[in-house]
Amino acid sequence: MADSATTFSVLSNDAPNVWIADQMYRLAERNLRLGKYATKYQVPQRMGKTLRIVRYKRLNLPTATLTEGTAPDAVALSTENVDVTLEQWGIVVLLTDVAEITTKHPALQIAINRTALAISEVLEREMAEMLLAGTSVYYPGTATTRATIGANDKLDTATVLKATVSLRNKGAAESEGGLFSGVIPAQAEGDILSSDQTFKDASNFANVRKLEFGEIGVWMGVRWARSNFLPIFKGVAAPGTQAALVAGFTQAGSGGALDGTLVTVVGRDVTTDYERIVSQTKTIADTDASVTCTTPTSTNYVYDIYMTDTAGANSKVVFERVAANTAKTLTAAIYTAGTSQSAPAIPASGREVFTSFITGVDGYGRVELNGMSLASYITPAGASYSNPLAQGRKVGTKIMWKSFIIDNNYFARVEAASAFSAELPA
Repeated sequence: MADSATTFSVLSNDAPNVWIADQMYRLAERNLRLGKYATKYQVPQRMGKTLRIVRYKRLNLPTATLTEGTAPDAVALSTENVDVTLEQWGIVVLLTDVAEITTKHPALQIAINRTALAISEVLEREMAEMLLAGTSVYYPGTATTRATIGANDKLDTATVLKATVSLRNKGAAESEGGLFSGVIPAQAEGDILSSDQTFKDASNFANVRKLEFGEIGVWMGVRWARSNFLPIFKGVAAPGTQAALVAGFTQAGSGGALDGTLVTVVGRDVTTDYERIVSQTKTIADTDASVTCTTPTSTNYVYDIYMTDTAGANSKVVFERVAANTAKTLTAAIYTAGTSQSAPAIPASGREVFTSFITGVDGYGRVELNGMSLASYITPAGASYSNPLAQGRKVGTKIMWKSFIIDNNYFARVEAASAFSAELPA
């Protein structure tokens, strides 16, 4: 009987997928700053989409000595459950046949790189927004809220010490080398390099590390990495006269049902979907039954509109991702139908606020579905039923994934101003 050959054509539909998955995985992981410090979990296949983490609380310490010959009363272990439901994310790029054969640059490799970068930024954004729910927040100087951060309230040694001392006091465990892990934006790094002698002395890199994850040095018991993809919030004026980043507002009459309602408009970057622009609140005075809010004219953002009840509480988002220069009518019925959700804390008008994160072991985690941790694909070349003239190929990736807080006591957020601009789109 003749030998049966296994040819490349038999395997070619699968081999590119394996290569692309490997390429995308390495590219995605390289761009994750926050993801590097998350505790990693996997959910086995065919075991559902929910991960349960059982967290054991500390035991209360004994308050009296033992009595000779008498056994002490036993104490019970106390647990808390953290349940996490995975979510699926994906992105696809279409390469036409004309693009593949007429462009000088390698379109396929570029598609692989761009989809890998996009999915890594999605994961980073989702982790950062998850961490914004953390309850341990620290500010420079005398600031106590995002709204009270002044122009000179920049990240410095004293602020980092406030955070790290608190983490140690709460029992957060350091990671490698007895250090916490920190991620800061480039602007905060610039502030401390230009003005904080303690950091400048530490940044001589006596402890040199591979910079694969953007690590920049050890300072105040924290191993720091730099990221250019962290939350940034800029305060703008309250809705009034419409402008590039300020919503317009029209109201008239008296005796309306909205008197006392607060309105806030939030701009989301159209490329990243990060919340970036946050307006001061607009108080609706005596008015008829409705008012008109027109989103800002800048097309670099889409806009969420928030309302409260007439007591100025119980915030709801009533319109989401509204295009620029679009008029929306606000009524009591619109508020009732809205989704309960608080707008981001508002910086002072004109102030840019930058976030940094410091974490110990098990502060937060990320979980992936085994078998779909990062699945990547390329459709085969040639004609098919849905593509009879072979006019294009698609490159894409998907992931079944979720990030979550494990223990609020084990990580901290620092918010500060900077002497350097965020260079947000106008």
